[in-house]
Amino acid sequence: SSGINAEWPLRPGVQHGRRKGSAQADKPKEKLLILSSKEWNSIQDRKDKVLPADVQLSLDLQKDRVEKHKQSIEQVSSWGNTIVGKRNKRLNARRIREEQEEKERQKLDIEEAEIKAAERRAAIEHAKKLQYYQTDRVKGFHGALLLSEVIKEREAQIQLKKEINNAMKNADDHLLQWEEQQRQAAEKVEKDKASVREKETALLRKTQYEQAQDKKKIEIAERVQDIEEGKAIQKDVEQFHRSNEAKAREREEKQRMLKENYDQHLDLECRIRDQQRISDKQTDEEIRLYANAKKKMAQLRKTREGELFQAFQNHQQAMVDHLATLIKEQVDDEDSRIAKAVGERDGKRQTEEEAATQKRKEMQMSILKHRQETMGKHAQKNSEIKNDQTLDLQRRIAEDQTYFQGQEQRIASKKVEEDEIQGILSKQASEKSKKQQVEKHNELEADKRSAQMVKEEEDEFQRYADAVIDLAKERGRPVGPLLKAKNAGAGGGSGPIFEGKSNLRPSYQANDAYGNQLPRFASGAAKNVNESSATNKRLGFVW
Repeated sequence: SSGINAEWPLRPGVQHGRRKGSAQADKPKEKLLILSSKEWNSIQDRKDKVLPADVQLSLDLQKDRVEKHKQSIEQVSSWGNTIVGKRNKRLNARRIREEQEEKERQKLDIEEAEIKAAERRAAIEHAKKLQYYQTDRVKGFHGALLLSEVIKEREAQIQLKKEINNAMKNADDHLLQWEEQQRQAAEKVEKDKASVREKETALLRKTQYEQAQDKKKIEIAERVQDIEEGKAIQKDVEQFHRSNEAKAREREEKQRMLKENYDQHLDLECRIRDQQRISDKQTDEEIRLYANAKKKMAQLRKTREGELFQAFQNHQQAMVDHLATLIKEQVDDEDSRIAKAVGERDGKRQTEEEAATQKRKEMQMSILKHRQETMGKHAQKNSEIKNDQTLDLQRRIAEDQTYFQGQEQRIASKKVEEDEIQGILSKQASEKSKKQQVEKHNELEADKRSAQMVKEEEDEFQRYADAVIDLAKERGRPVGPLLKAKNAGAGGGSGPIFEGKSNLRPSYQANDAYGNQLPRFASGAAKNVNESSATNKRLGFVW
């Protein structure tokens, strides 16, 4: 079967087996080779046929060459002294060397990154330390430390002065001079120290003043930026209002133009109806004039016929008279001539009467034909006018329906726009409410974080202050100012601590015109006012 499949391609076979729904119909479908009897017999003959010896030898040699070629390729692939082998060896060595170099570079990068990270951490710690020393609380504590040093130095000076005074009482002049020199030297040193302290104090004051000025400049710049942002927002709002007004004016202009077009259309219809009425009146006037003209022509014709008849009667009477005269004159030939004349006369009269009758009939026929044509034209014209009016009415009805449909569509679209705007506004309101809730939650979280940071800063400050106070006690310095500066709550006041205001300790004193805090002691004017008043209450003053 393998030989058959190799020589003969598979055709799309016919599916044999049971019908759909049977027990074996759900098995995987296999491709079957369908062969005709002629093809099957040819395959059997080819299978049973023995190949010639030379053909079989050629096939065996070809197969042996292919197998030896495969063995040669497999054997050569493991050799290292060939060009391909050397090239692969160099490539492998190069790959290994590059991998080692990459590992060394990665190691160096890791070490350099660790060094850089350590340097950054050290720089950050140093910056935090400098920033911590620049806080008002630490500056106040350092000022208290400086005050303790000054107090210690002052006490030492006082003690030295006492010792000098006691020594001067019982010493001789030389000793007094020596002590005086020592005292002067000490005073000089003290003056030098005082001048240094004054310079440091002046430098500190200048630095604080510059910091205050920088802070004021920053506040002014922030205010200017806020004003500019407000102006920009106001400008955007005004532009929005202007665009809305322009849209409203455009809508009003469209409505006005639509109304003008509708009014013009109505005016045009009125003019057309007026012209139609005028045309109808003119047609009726023409018909009336034509009827009057026909009546006048009939009267004239009747008058003419009467005149002709009278003229005929007169002529007949004249002929009778003439015949009577002829009869008198010619008695012999009277009968023949009278008969001839009467015949001629009767023939002529009959001919004239027939011509008149024919002419009258033709005139009546022409009048009837003209009347029928006029009535047909008038009916056709009325039909055309009626058709035009019907078409115009249908056109106006279609235009009205189109206009009303357009109005309904505009109303529907406007309602959809209003619904969309209402939805947008509702969505904006809900988003605004959610945003406000999120902002409120963020503010609460920020307050919590701020309170936590304040507590951590306070703990850190207390640890630092305790360490400094312990060191000052070891050196014998007065710790009163340090203990006062160590008290919890920033602000330097004497009141209770505000728990919700970053643990501030205000002094409950008003500020002067420059925002500086007033002192805690009572002035003489306040005491005088208190003493002169008739009440024991404090009246809002502090003493």
